[in-house]
Amino acid sequence: MDLVSWSHNAIDKIFSMRRQGEGETSCPDGTFFSGYTMDSWQKWRIVCLSIMSVEDVEDVHIVGCLISGFLVFGVGSYLAYREIQKTSAAVLAIVRLPGMYDGICRAINTQTEMLRELNRRLDVIPTQDCRQVVVPGLRGEMG
Repeated sequence: MDLVSWSHNAIDKIFSMRRQGEGETSCPDGTFFSGYTMDSWQKWRIVCLSIMSVEDVEDVHIVGCLISGFLVFGVGSYLAYREIQKTSAAVLAIVRLPGMYDGICRAINTQTEMLRELNRRLDVIPTQDCRQVVVPGLRGEMG
């Protein structure tokens, strides 16, 4: 923590004690010298700031409200899009429901027919004479 405090104090001292040198351009009326910045030609230039007027503060607030409104509109649009996607998925599921119902009914009917055929075959076996039943793979009759 002492290092941070020392560095802040050193930076404040450098910028507060640094004055414009001779031969440097001065700041225009209504502005004050703030510090230096290096431009793209690797040359130090002065930075002049002005006190913000009421109109400037209002402009900053208006721009902030415009940006906030844009972000809120974007988030709201995304949420609406997500709800529309969920609703359309539900509607498509309802539209596809008769096809699914027919498929399930066909599968159940096929299974029912197979069970009926199996029961019919099982009902035939006790009525036959056991001696005359031919087992596939064996030749001849049992007995």
